[in-house]
Amino acid sequence: LGLGDPAAVVAGRTGVRLAFVAALQLLPARQRAVLTLRDVLAFRTAEVAVMLGTTPAAVDSALRRARARLAEAGPVADELTEPDEPVVRALLDDYVRAFTAADPDALVGLLRADAEMEMPPVPTWFTGRDAVVGFLATRVLHAEDWRMTPTRANDQPALVVHRRTPDGVDHPYGVQVLTLAGDRIARITAFRDPALVPAFASDIRSPT
Repeated sequence: LGLGDPAAVVAGRTGVRLAFVAALQLLPARQRAVLTLRDVLAFRTAEVAVMLGTTPAAVDSALRRARARLAEAGPVADELTEPDEPVVRALLDDYVRAFTAADPDALVGLLRADAEMEMPPVPTWFTGRDAVVGFLATRVLHAEDWRMTPTRANDQPALVVHRRTPDGVDHPYGVQVLTLAGDRIARITAFRDPALVPAFASDIRSPT
């Protein structure tokens, strides 16, 4: 967190969660993407610049603006709680089963009614459980043979995503970071970037 920046406004598990949620609600898309990649997934500035097709100076500028905006706003997600670890694991397992089985009805039961989904840096945003599940059902679930492995991204629940081709080979696809509220998913942030997958190689088992 912060990676050498003493002005970092997020620290520790709860701080990351609150800052992450605040960012998604308050910041422009580019600032959300930069903050998530730097302060949640802990990538270096140069790496983020490559991922977003910009310069390190632009990344640093966006990060400073994002942190300043969060510092002004303060926590905005008081109802979010840190679920117990068994609850987190059960929710992740249920999500993996629903996603890989292409079962939108099962996903409905896992999301809050006001759940949101975004795919930074793509400026696509879905608000509300019906919109999120509708998008996944029509554009994502049946598009590939998905394999997902639970992990953590800077102590937040996350999933490493692979797609399995007809020859049985699993190809890195990206990472999903989940924001939880109690025993439901409040937000899905999906990074469609295979370059993120190797960062979790030592923390994950074979995809399921």
